[in-house]
Amino acid sequence: MSRARSFLSVAVACLPLVAFACGSSGGNPTQSVTCTDGTIVANEANDYSFTSSLMLHPVKVKPMSDLTFNWGGVTQDFLGQPLNPVTDLNAIFVLLVDLPAATFAPQLNNDTFATSSIVIPGPPPSFLPTGGVTMTTLYNNFVGAYPVDASMAAMYLDAATYTPANSTFVVAAQTGTSMIGTNIRMLQSFELDPSSNNTTVTMTNTSTTLKYSANLHSLHPTGVPANKANLTLDWTNLSTNALGVTLNDSTRTNIGAAIVGHYTQTPAELENQFLDLRTLATDLYTADIPSGTTLDFTTLMDSKGNPFPGVSSDGTWLVGLTCGVCRNPAPWYMTILKPCVATTP
Repeated sequence: MSRARSFLSVAVACLPLVAFACGSSGGNPTQSVTCTDGTIVANEANDYSFTSSLMLHPVKVKPMSDLTFNWGGVTQDFLGQPLNPVTDLNAIFVLLVDLPAATFAPQLNNDTFATSSIVIPGPPPSFLPTGGVTMTTLYNNFVGAYPVDASMAAMYLDAATYTPANSTFVVAAQTGTSMIGTNIRMLQSFELDPSSNNTTVTMTNTSTTLKYSANLHSLHPTGVPANKANLTLDWTNLSTNALGVTLNDSTRTNIGAAIVGHYTQTPAELENQFLDLRTLATDLYTADIPSGTTLDFTTLMDSKGNPFPGVSSDGTWLVGLTCGVCRNPAPWYMTILKPCVATTP
């Protein structure tokens, strides 16, 4: 979820990726189609745009106290997706960062948060719930680089050292137990306040809130031969992703997965349901991209192992590329695919 580049201009009638003129078999007449022979080169003009704002809502707690964390009431994540707090939240961990919330939240939002901002080095204190547990106390239950107990409380909970002006505390709940490639579902921030007697941090469905806007209607759809499965998408020279982040030779290889979806909805309708693209698709094909900067569409499979069949003329087809090491789930690149008749100029 990030600040994105400005919405694309549609003043240019056709920006070809290869030496073909534009032609299209139907579709929205307001969207000019960038025609290809099936060898697609990712281009900012064909990319969607995405803007968002992530908001934390801190609660005040008593310093130097054995805090209780309760996540049993969380039934959806900050993306609005349903979850079961018993079966889907497999790790609870506490972060203390040397940034005020006004800085920390935007860094989470645009995926620029650096682990060097974490105050306590090493793995963050974490708790792995079992047996249906949805609540626990901080002392003697959370394990990190150092023990979290009364004797070590000052390292974590000294209000004179860790003020809201220079620090942010967050308890996070995630699916999966690995600290690498985390799937954080909800965060609740808290502040140390000497005047507070509260010792409970309760997660709710609104502990973290997200506002977003996705734009699919200002891009130039990418034309490909109809019903051709042997397509490729190359992002070697993509300079900026849909989140407004400048890419280089190193970061381009962070793209680790691809998704192709077929929808009955129009692009405008999908913009309003963008976070539900996986569940809305009538056909959904995915592929891992272990290395490199090219997607071979013949590696795409649906959940039953059926291969990608090519793009048909009905409905809306989308292809998206996602970062494999980022906290931000928004695709770095996404475009509309349309059957297109390429003709020489």
